[in-house]
Amino acid sequence: MQSRGFGRAYTRALGAGWRLVALRPVSREALNPTPENFAALVATDVLLTFAVSFAIVGVRGEINIYEFQRLLTFVPAALLVGLLARHADDRRELLVLPTAFAAATLPFTIISSSLYLLAQYGWLPLLEIYWEYFDYLAITWSVVVIVVAIWRLVGQTQPEKTITAIVALVLLVAPNFWAPQGLVWAPRPDESAGVAASFHSLAEESAFYAQQDALERELGALEPDRPGTVDLYVLAAALYAGEDVFMKETRMITELLDERFDAAGRTVTLVNNPKTLQEHPVASLTSITRALKYIGETMNTQEDVLLLYLTSHGTEQHDLAVDFRPIRFSSIDPPALKAALDESGIRWRIVVVSACYSGGFVDALKDERTLIITAASADRQSFGCGSTSDATYLAKALFGDALRQTHSFESAFKRANSLIEEWEREKGYTASQPQFYVGSAMRGKLPELEQRLDRMHTTHK
Repeated sequence: MQSRGFGRAYTRALGAGWRLVALRPVSREALNPTPENFAALVATDVLLTFAVSFAIVGVRGEINIYEFQRLLTFVPAALLVGLLARHADDRRELLVLPTAFAAATLPFTIISSSLYLLAQYGWLPLLEIYWEYFDYLAITWSVVVIVVAIWRLVGQTQPEKTITAIVALVLLVAPNFWAPQGLVWAPRPDESAGVAASFHSLAEESAFYAQQDALERELGALEPDRPGTVDLYVLAAALYAGEDVFMKETRMITELLDERFDAAGRTVTLVNNPKTLQEHPVASLTSITRALKYIGETMNTQEDVLLLYLTSHGTEQHDLAVDFRPIRFSSIDPPALKAALDESGIRWRIVVVSACYSGGFVDALKDERTLIITAASADRQSFGCGSTSDATYLAKALFGDALRQTHSFESAFKRANSLIEEWEREKGYTASQPQFYVGSAMRGKLPELEQRLDRMHTTHK
């Protein structure tokens, strides 16, 4: 009978959690703020969080002790808030708020975990693009839930409630903003990679030393320009660590450009991916800006041509996502990229942006000496990303096909655009409408490069 009574009390507390999240009134009796109920609610959240991590990673994983500790910090933080709100020497009074917070945490965990799994398996791809905004919404709503719960459940004066609310937000919400909960069951380190290829690999000690001076080493390997020769310098950046497709297509593109466009020794590759931490510097607005400046100092800016390739997820606000957790990087918008290019002093530019809504970069970057190709128009999504894909549609069509047949970027874009339209029709996708722009001076400049490459490959044949 005792276990049956506990089961009913636990079930009522679960229901109270959903009511709290919906901002509905909840009684203390419904919460049943006993040590047993509080412990059961916390244990449920821990088990649920573990189950989600296990579903993402699979059997070949291991306990991430750092994230497990991070998950359990909720317990002392919630108890401290409960102690602050207590008026009487009554343990049920002490546990009212901690039990309420624990009960309300479960709906947040269920909703966020479900959406995360849908995004991971590609069933709702837009979630991954806008996940940052969902994070902000969840944090904002948790603030509302905590404040409302304190106002309704605590028998304090308004000034006392205000102090309790501030303490609760600092202890319970701020950590979620500055250090979001990671996987408590994480991929095992890839021993063969030399650096732990796991969820928090960028925070590992081995990664710290691998990345020390990595950008300087990459830039220092650049070969100088050859006087009288129109050289192609390449900067390729895979900005999103959460999917291997961006790393894969960047490798494919740089290999093609080294082989067919005589860019070997003049290529800089920046990649956000756990598997490449010893091989390439990380990609960010800072590393891109520094790399562009160094390339501008190394090349002959009056004669040579830069090809800048950026690939990531994009937003309707025309921001390119820069992701490599647990580090927070700034996204890249058109004005920031324009400023980085202008500061480099590089005159002749080919800019290719593979991302949703990437057409929003055209107006900001276009001038007489620039050629721009984007994977989509300013108001359309592009396709081909995903954990199982080898390349986005633009990379596959432009670099995987068209530029293997010609050295003309304009001709290659026409063929690539036709291929992308065909693939999108077959899948029933809304047309992405890739964009192409070339300035008049650049249209006159490119034949110098194209003809040199044509002659080189004709001679080698």
